[in-house]
Amino acid sequence: MSGNFSGGRIEAALQLSGAAQNRAVLESWQRCEQRFGLAHDTLRRPEVMPESQTRQLRDRNGRLYHHAHDLVRTLYRKIDASGYAVFLTDNKGVILDSVAAHSLLPAFRTNGLLPGAVWSEEREGTNGIGTCIVEGRAITIHKDEHFLSQHSALTCTAAPVFSPDGEVCSVLDVSAVRDDIKRTDCLRVRGMIADYAEALERILFFDERAGDIILHLHPESQHVGSTRDAMISIAPDGTISGATSMARRILRAASSSSDIRDVFEMDVDSLLAKFANQSAGRKHLHADIGRDQADPAMAVNIAGGGVLFGSITLPEKLRRQFVGRATSMPIPVKPVRAPKPETEMPDHDPALRRIFDIGSRLHARDINILMSGETGSGKEYLARHIHDAAVGKSRNFVAINCAALPEGLIENELFGHAGGAFTGAARDGFGGRIREANGGTLFLDEIGDMPLTAQGRLLRVLENRTIEPLGSTKSVPVNFRLMCASNVDLAKAVTNGTFREDLLYRIKGARLAVPALRERSDLADLITRLLGGMAANVACNEEVLAMLVAHRWPGNVRELLNVLQYACVFAENGVIRRDHLPDDFKVMASEADAKMSPLQTMKHAEEVALRQLLDDQKWHISNTAKSLGIGRNTLYRRMARLGIEKA
Repeated sequence: MSGNFSGGRIEAALQLSGAAQNRAVLESWQRCEQRFGLAHDTLRRPEVMPESQTRQLRDRNGRLYHHAHDLVRTLYRKIDASGYAVFLTDNKGVILDSVAAHSLLPAFRTNGLLPGAVWSEEREGTNGIGTCIVEGRAITIHKDEHFLSQHSALTCTAAPVFSPDGEVCSVLDVSAVRDDIKRTDCLRVRGMIADYAEALERILFFDERAGDIILHLHPESQHVGSTRDAMISIAPDGTISGATSMARRILRAASSSSDIRDVFEMDVDSLLAKFANQSAGRKHLHADIGRDQADPAMAVNIAGGGVLFGSITLPEKLRRQFVGRATSMPIPVKPVRAPKPETEMPDHDPALRRIFDIGSRLHARDINILMSGETGSGKEYLARHIHDAAVGKSRNFVAINCAALPEGLIENELFGHAGGAFTGAARDGFGGRIREANGGTLFLDEIGDMPLTAQGRLLRVLENRTIEPLGSTKSVPVNFRLMCASNVDLAKAVTNGTFREDLLYRIKGARLAVPALRERSDLADLITRLLGGMAANVACNEEVLAMLVAHRWPGNVRELLNVLQYACVFAENGVIRRDHLPDDFKVMASEADAKMSPLQTMKHAEEVALRQLLDDQKWHISNTAKSLGIGRNTLYRRMARLGIEKA
């Protein structure tokens, strides 16, 4: 076979680490020569899409690009000392995002590794990105293993990211342009990038299947609910709507059917009832303890033989139905009227509601959440609603603003102190705010302002789940769920040495970007609701409402509240007019109107109208395009021109 390849380069390419790698490279070389008609010595300029087209691709892959942004940079910080760069592609091998040291950018660009470049196997021959897409597994293409000789200076290690339907939707790639890299040097990078690709797959899975039942599975019960478990999503009609790559591997031997009955030998109602009855029974067994305990993983029979352990995560719309099914197994307890859960947010903005739904699911699984967003955008407000939905209002929600506490007091505030620990200490001691959150949620706002000494102690608490008050040698066990928020770039803070890198990895199980007030589509409704909570029968006239909706709100919800509270004081007959607004707000509004050209005014009106139409169509692109009488691609271009991202 090797004789078919000129120059004997295939012999060098096949001096590899294993049979699977030999096969992958050999078959890739065969495709390059026989199917794509490529030649080893072909010299070609890289195919790079125009910036506008690359931007459209990012918009179309909005969820992927959003969730991968921080993850790509975290991976880069892990390996940048070795002279590597990290790349994110779409399912066609087009680079959407990249991170590299500034000094190395010319070398990577010369070799065609830059945003917009197409690295499909058909275009660039055997390479990390393109061959990874074909193989559907992590792979390293080292120097002369590249089919095109012009790429022989590259060492590329790539791992696929799978969509819930099992297709490769993206590739994470780590590449280097160095002469001294050996194949064995890539083993550590390969394991690391595979882990990051799997983490991204799980985040996308939770996001894209937010409305379905999620079944968590693992052969060992202690790993159910962890990042090691497998997940499948089940639609209400009992069909399997998606699965993680690990789930596909586990269930491959059982069945390839999409019907839940063919996999678990029971329908979706029976499956839900089984988990519901166990959950209800466990709460009864532990009623004398005075608190709920986490349900253990349940044994689930697999069609054709075999047992896995599992648990379920339900979408909000099915929780009441799920609880109702628990009555199929009578439990001898005195009936009580359960309080009606108030887990719904009153906000109607699609992006905010999607974040709430994702956050509630993650928080219910005890996955740490890091919120980012501008000051005053409502991060604590959102965190409280997530807590109520995932944990319950009966559990403590302890919010601490790290920026508001003096550096000398923050450790005492968080961790507490023993009696007489220092001058002025309480005689009986102080438990600390973290202990107040025991059994509930701890929300650390502006965590980027926490002193380094307190960061170290917090890290130990998160790792050991125990707390040691100041002046004490006794450790106290604590059990809480964590949400943090910051309006600064914590990655830059790590680079600047003001924030611990290991703490960042610990708190950022998932990142939620809270939209600024000016980006929300429900602003008019929000204004009405806020006014209703301030004064009875107070409303804005049409002119004022238009001014408020058009304002950019640099101070976000906090600024809006101040303006409305001021206006309510002077409103006559329950109607807020322009002269009731604060003088500084009217000045800013007038200046903004003066700066807007007629073209800008028209663009703003078009943006508002299109956002409203997208909201009406629930952001269904095909239906929106049809209602406008245009094609999907035309609608995507219009959204990109107006700066509208898919919610």
